[in-house]
Amino acid sequence: MPAKAKKGGNASKKTEQKKKNKIIEDRTFGLKNKNKSKKVQQHIQSVTKQVMSVDRRTRMEEEKRKQMRKDHKLRKKAEEAERNALFGEALLAVKKKKTTNQKDGKQEAKGRDGNDESAKKGTSRAMKMMYQMDAQEMEDRLKEDPNYVPTLEDEIESERQKKVAELKKSGQGTKVTPESFAAWKEKKRKRRAEEARKKVEAEFKKKKGGKGLAILSGRDLFEYKRELFDKDLEDGAADKQVDDVAAKVQSDLFLEGDDDDLDDLDDD
Repeated sequence: MPAKAKKGGNASKKTEQKKKNKIIEDRTFGLKNKNKSKKVQQHIQSVTKQVMSVDRRTRMEEEKRKQMRKDHKLRKKAEEAERNALFGEALLAVKKKKTTNQKDGKQEAKGRDGNDESAKKGTSRAMKMMYQMDAQEMEDRLKEDPNYVPTLEDEIESERQKKVAELKKSGQGTKVTPESFAAWKEKKRKRRAEEARKKVEAEFKKKKGGKGLAILSGRDLFEYKRELFDKDLEDGAADKQVDDVAAKVQSDLFLEGDDDDLDDLDDD
């Protein structure tokens, strides 16, 4: 059986060599004094070199294509590694095991394996949230959104609910009533006033004459000494006073009987 051609349509080396020899013979056919003339020998060498160089260029192009394919594979691997580094947690979280129950066709959710502590090591925050969910809750979430991934808000809400449950169970939590809220508000006000007092006294010590107060905010001054602020001005008393002054009209600016004279002018 004849030898099979190489993959990709490339002929064997012997066939290629025969083709090259045939090309050289065709190009040098009819030349006189092939073995005697020096110029003819140089021409034959030039033709031979030209034909042989075609094969060299072909090999170089093939090597170049191989190198390009290799570079493409390396670049693709680098892009995949970068994508996994940036979005690995999200991609890992959305991969869920889908199994169909033959009886009712329900889709089972990936639940928490509380005994597999080794599987929890090194997992992402999203996966930890999935471990905290039971199978039913995870199934409900995935039904609402197949691409659901636990977020930071979900984690905060889960921790809050857990804390509330612990407080209710221990009975140490403080119920919020109008009285407890007022007491908390007063306690907070006193704490702010004390902080403002310390800040103002520190500024007085730093600079004489109260110049250090320039860096204090209005709230600090208000908490320190509320009498510095005129509450009447804040309530709009100043505006009312201006309105009262503007409403007073001096009667001596107008002479009695001027209206009659104006009527006479209209008649004229």
